[in-house]
Amino acid sequence: MTPAPRLVLLLSWLVAFNLRTGFIGLGPVLPALAHDLGLSNTSASMLVSVPALMMGLMAVAGGALVDGWGASRVAALGLALVAAGGLRATVGSLPALLAITAAFGIGIGLAQPALPRLMSAVFPGRVGVATGIYASGMIAGSILAALLTAPAQARVAMMAGWRGPLLFWGALAGATLLVWLIVIRPWAWSGNAGRAATAANIEESIAWSPWRDRRVWMISLLFATQGLAYYLLVAWLPAVYDGLGVDATGAGARFAIFNAAMLPSILGFPALSDRIGSRRAPCLAASLLFVAGSLGLLLAPTAATWTWVWPAIAGAGVSGLFALSLVLPVDVAPGPRLGAAAGMTLAIGYAGSAAGPVLAGVVRDLTGSFEMALLILPLFGGLMALLSLLVPELPSRVIVPATVD
Repeated sequence: MTPAPRLVLLLSWLVAFNLRTGFIGLGPVLPALAHDLGLSNTSASMLVSVPALMMGLMAVAGGALVDGWGASRVAALGLALVAAGGLRATVGSLPALLAITAAFGIGIGLAQPALPRLMSAVFPGRVGVATGIYASGMIAGSILAALLTAPAQARVAMMAGWRGPLLFWGALAGATLLVWLIVIRPWAWSGNAGRAATAANIEESIAWSPWRDRRVWMISLLFATQGLAYYLLVAWLPAVYDGLGVDATGAGARFAIFNAAMLPSILGFPALSDRIGSRRAPCLAASLLFVAGSLGLLLAPTAATWTWVWPAIAGAGVSGLFALSLVLPVDVAPGPRLGAAAGMTLAIGYAGSAAGPVLAGVVRDLTGSFEMALLILPLFGGLMALLSLLVPELPSRVIVPATVD
């Protein structure tokens, strides 16, 4: 028996929410974690890079598992691994911490391709709108994790107060998993029903491979570059403000603004690209927005009112590119091969993104400050702008607005 569509959408939103809380919530506690366990900045950075790497490594395999086993079941498996990520708070050695962190990242990598397949099955004529709704759960999870984690840690006197927030986010994912199992009943409903590819589309796509298509490579490189910048900021932006003398609550608030600015951007830039009939122009605009924000963080991070503006426009720019990078494969891939194109984009993008936090940690260990790491960000922005001019343009087609009743 198929669950009610609205219920599937609501629970998918909750799953998406949990795919970001335990990940984003690590940033505010990372300095305390590193201090408590005696980790170098490079080692601590790996705790952010490993999940990002697992997301990339699991992109292609996760998509195949979704097609063969069922989207609702893979989502449950992914959420179970995310919940197990709360066990990071119970270990005291780097190898054990990395092992649990890797399983946590695998869970995110599995669940991410499952959710679009669910939207396609339940809302076959309104996938875009449904995807936008559930994806807002990721932004909400990022905002709340960034805003609440630092104050929660600050209430604990000991440096080991970093353990409490990680346990909480893991328990919340476990509670969501329980609701998913009770309501969705994945053993009875795979979530893979939907529109089948036509014979003509299958024949057209037989000889096509994303790995041989220059356009998909440009999209993948753009996704990887924005990911490098995003994950560097996710890992170390709170620490940057801490080094500037901003208290934990103030740093958490600025980090929350960085994430909050993503919501209008992640919805607005793809809609704008459809309205004006161009993908390149919004990609370029988002890139330049990120350049402006990253320059502000480098040159005047605590300058009066501007201290709140820089993280906002940096977050808006990088999230706009994130959303557009997920839309672009739809423009170039034959229908039956869209999963392959999306999997390649995610795999390359997340694998490249994993270098961002480690790069910042190495720079911090070598120089004693994050100034040089911040100097890299405008260079990333310039590369994003260049790649924006090389991505495929929007093909001519009639755009039909869709709504979720």
